[in-house]
Amino acid sequence: MRNKIERILLSILLGTSILLGLSFWLNMKFGFNLFLNEHWHKLSELQATHTPINPWFYVSIEIAIFLFLSGLIVIYVPKTKHKTDEKDTVEPAPVVQLKTITPVETQNIKEEKKPETKEHVGIALNRPPRLNLPKNLAEIITKKQTQATNPTQTSSFSTSKTNTDENPYNPTIAKIFTDADYVVKPNPLISGFTPNLFAIGNNEIVWIGGVDCKPETMLKSVQKLQEVFEETLTDIPIHIRPFIIDNFNTLEKNDDILIFHSIDELKKFVSENPADIIEADEQDNFNSYSEYIDTIIQYIKNL
Repeated sequence: MRNKIERILLSILLGTSILLGLSFWLNMKFGFNLFLNEHWHKLSELQATHTPINPWFYVSIEIAIFLFLSGLIVIYVPKTKHKTDEKDTVEPAPVVQLKTITPVETQNIKEEKKPETKEHVGIALNRPPRLNLPKNLAEIITKKQTQATNPTQTSSFSTSKTNTDENPYNPTIAKIFTDADYVVKPNPLISGFTPNLFAIGNNEIVWIGGVDCKPETMLKSVQKLQEVFEETLTDIPIHIRPFIIDNFNTLEKNDDILIFHSIDELKKFVSENPADIIEADEQDNFNSYSEYIDTIIQYIKNL
């Protein structure tokens, strides 16, 4: 939506500039004022009587129209062409320098680095051009994966699926968010706490939820997550929305955390507050944002 507004404003600015330039030229060269009704009336009389008119008068107007249309093409066409190329080649967005790190890829990250990336490992989004992840991100993840042999945390919420200690997946909660057009991500380990839900939405929204966990634990995880976002992504705020499902009705209202006393309360709230619709010209930005979150999930569990 923001890109559409920017294009509309640029089109208005272009049209205004060309109109003022044309008015100045016609007034200086032919004594014709575009904004005076009397001059247009006089022009119509000359045309009606077949009085010869300097052809450069019409050429000037045609040049102005050509410049306006050319400007509109420059404003609107490149983005559409870029998207078409991406679909035809079926390749990852070229602005992403580091995709989601997987166990297979971590061994090759060092070899793929170029001299200019020695200072940091980064991910580039369309807004802003790059992120600043720690330079030893790949080493941290590789070391953590080789040392991780025992589970660190179990979820207090049982589900029909097999839950791992690092991913207490809850299909009921996940379905509530996917039905509301959010994208559910793997649950990261954040400072010793693994949430029951981790999802993202358009316009840099992050949902993090737990079941019967302590508010202090949730707030600590949110604070740590926010620190990582601020460290790796400048100029773009990530909006974190934490919540707790309090099945035992022991928690009171909290200004920093949404408290629900049942799954039904959560379902009603999320259905009334679905994810913002992703416009066609926002899809690239959202894909980059999603890949950024995937990398953060890999990175933050090693802190």
